[in-house]
Amino acid sequence: MKNKLEQLEQILQPFAVDSNMTGNNLLVFPEDFRELHTYKVFGSNLLAIPSNLLMEGDDEEFEKPFRFLSGQDELDTFESEFREDVPDEFIQIGNLYEVTEIVLLNKIRNTIHIFHVQDVFDSEWMKYKLEKEICTLDEFINALRPQTVSCFMNPSNYSEYDIFEIRNETEVFCKTTSTKYSDQENTWAAYFKIVDEAVAKGYEIHYAPQIVIEKLN
Repeated sequence: MKNKLEQLEQILQPFAVDSNMTGNNLLVFPEDFRELHTYKVFGSNLLAIPSNLLMEGDDEEFEKPFRFLSGQDELDTFESEFREDVPDEFIQIGNLYEVTEIVLLNKIRNTIHIFHVQDVFDSEWMKYKLEKEICTLDEFINALRPQTVSCFMNPSNYSEYDIFEIRNETEVFCKTTSTKYSDQENTWAAYFKIVDEAVAKGYEIHYAPQIVIEKLN
């Protein structure tokens, strides 16, 4: 896990920031997990997990944007909104898609669990989500990668969207097609061409890597 975090810290520059959690605030996490907060891997639109981590063998879906929780205010929100439905052995460590899916660490079993914020309205489904482990914490950390997935949507019709990502460093995956390029430079050039095409259609960012957001600002 340490080697992976060191690698991510280097790759995510200059966009990543330090954790806002320090001192006694970190005591809610298991000792092994606290070390993560010493690495500069925090911030939105930086990280993702592959879809096949959630469903083995699923290569048709796109990676899932992920961010680590980094502030006491976020933990306080979790405690006030979800603790009634989530046993004490679980603690929030992050989110998928910014806020809609909550990533939990089971502090006893050291396993990762994920639920959607709407799941709390279905007690049986919520129970299933808390019982179903995605993977171990180490497996989750080691599966993390820099986010490359972008989703641009028609602001007047959310059923119309373009979604695409980079796979294996030199492959652009768009909807159901994949195009291989000779090197990373050409891969990113092709990727940004798709970004420009989406913007030209009037589509707006639903989610995208920080490098894309910076480019369009």
